[in-house]
Amino acid sequence: MEKLTPSDVSKELVGKELTVYGVVLHIRDLGAKKFIILTDGGNNLQVVYEGEEKVRRGDSLKVKGILCEDQRAPNGIELRANDLEVLSKTLEEIFDQWTLRKMSKDKKIKYRQLVLRLPEYFRIFETYARVAQLFREFFIKKGYLEVFTPKIVIMGTESGSEVFSILYFDKEAYLAQSPQLYKQMILASGVKGVFEIASYYRSEISFTPRHLTEFRSVDAEISYIEDYNEVMDVLEEAVRYVSKHFGANVDQIPRITFEEAQRIIKEKSPEAYRWDDISTEGERILGEYAKEEYNTDFIFVTEYPSYSRAFYYMRFDEDPKRTKSFDLIFRGLEIASGGQREHRYEKLINQVKEKGINPERLKYYLEAFKYGIPPHGGFGLGLDRFVKQLLNLEDIRECVLWPRDPDTLIP
Repeated sequence: MEKLTPSDVSKELVGKELTVYGVVLHIRDLGAKKFIILTDGGNNLQVVYEGEEKVRRGDSLKVKGILCEDQRAPNGIELRANDLEVLSKTLEEIFDQWTLRKMSKDKKIKYRQLVLRLPEYFRIFETYARVAQLFREFFIKKGYLEVFTPKIVIMGTESGSEVFSILYFDKEAYLAQSPQLYKQMILASGVKGVFEIASYYRSEISFTPRHLTEFRSVDAEISYIEDYNEVMDVLEEAVRYVSKHFGANVDQIPRITFEEAQRIIKEKSPEAYRWDDISTEGERILGEYAKEEYNTDFIFVTEYPSYSRAFYYMRFDEDPKRTKSFDLIFRGLEIASGGQREHRYEKLINQVKEKGINPERLKYYLEAFKYGIPPHGGFGLGLDRFVKQLLNLEDIRECVLWPRDPDTLIP
């Protein structure tokens, strides 16, 4: 028998006898009568009880009664209980809903499980779960294979920098920064496309509202492409598919080159200009530009210089200093990177060497290209960043249950 919690109770059930389970968020004890706010995080339900059972905030309850309409109650309904059972008693009754709301960001992380008793915070993580589900749904409809790549690897995706090293029995290994090399190798099978939604790790000492050392990523790799614009088309379609479920209208996303982006940034704020990359302030400026010029929250920046991109990006034959790559900026924050990959073995070997990487370290990866991999491209999208921007949150830690940054290892 399915157990009901407050989120399952609605006006359609008025007049019925129900058994509802939940945690006590708040209680007003008038002696002969108790008004109890029961929660499951997602929703609250008022319970009116006239029994003698002692109830405190934080107790887990099983309540039986008749559901009635009452305009004074939250959501216009209340459960008038004729039986109440305390399933688990709280040892400390120090966290009421007002205390939880007034906590600092750090305390809200420490007591995340308690803060999630408040629907407005529960909604953040409910949205996060829905976003991940929608991305997965999109790729499955496209016919892509969901894969699960190793998270303990022999080397970093690029050069081995910014990785967490671990002792793997008697060998040195690392926590994966991305599934990049594996998702490319899988395409040797001839599969149409692959995707993965998983956690990755980057040993980067950064204390900004946009960086974490453990982060979630939505990755895809697509076979048989003719141009890197096809990869952007898929990413744009995916973003549109997800965003529309949250009332966001994503029209065609404009595409500007790295050179154009640099010119725009330099004109608007010379201090934000960087010759070798786009700064945090530069991203914010491009976000404003997209809104002003195209009335959109998204903008692609394409054709990054080869010195700023990894060895696996394809370069323009007529201008090897430019790569067939892109970033996607959402409301002034870079949320995704991708492009066309170099699938030609000899060129790939040369680019590996040019980046100062010993090909022997990538032997297992490079070998796959000897036997043929279709022309392909892909992207990685930061799931935490996407949700942060979607909900207009100030800090990425607000949408991660228990975030990891250089200072945070517990809980």
